[in-house]
Amino acid sequence: MRIRKALLSALITWLAVPAVAGAQGQTDLKIGYIDSEEIIQAAPGYAEANDAFNRTATAWRDSLDTKRTQLQTLFDDYKAQEVILSPEKKTEKQQEMLALEQDIQQYFQAKFGQEGEAAARQAELMRPIIERVNEVIEQTRREGSYALIFDLNDGALVAGDPALNITQQVIDRLRAQPAPSR
Repeated sequence: MRIRKALLSALITWLAVPAVAGAQGQTDLKIGYIDSEEIIQAAPGYAEANDAFNRTATAWRDSLDTKRTQLQTLFDDYKAQEVILSPEKKTEKQQEMLALEQDIQQYFQAKFGQEGEAAARQAELMRPIIERVNEVIEQTRREGSYALIFDLNDGALVAGDPALNITQQVIDRLRAQPAPSR
């Protein structure tokens, strides 16, 4: 599936290149590619944003681990006492474990689910960095007269001449600017 996507993307690019070149009136089409993951990790402010996110996520994971330990303790106690518990007490303990298990699942989804607080917090911390990276990539494209710049992480580039890799150029330009304020 991924190879098919890459081949389709390469075919579309191959078909689009003459149209872009014709529209720009250029005979020599300048193309480059970047590694956006490497650029973002090298961006000013990334390490601080990543550390802030990790501190928050670690606190949530610790809380989740505490809840899981409580559940395991309840389960162990239940198993140890199961033979001597009345049917009513068994039901009560089982409901208590079930309620805690549901609480753990809800907490996990609220914090780490697709729409959870972790995703929102990471987006909040990374937004100014990614906006700045996009601005610098666009500046590099304009000033370097690049018609197209591909990203290695999008899976559209199947192979490329290392001489067309402008990742370091973007990183150098990005590092020459101050980190975005939060």
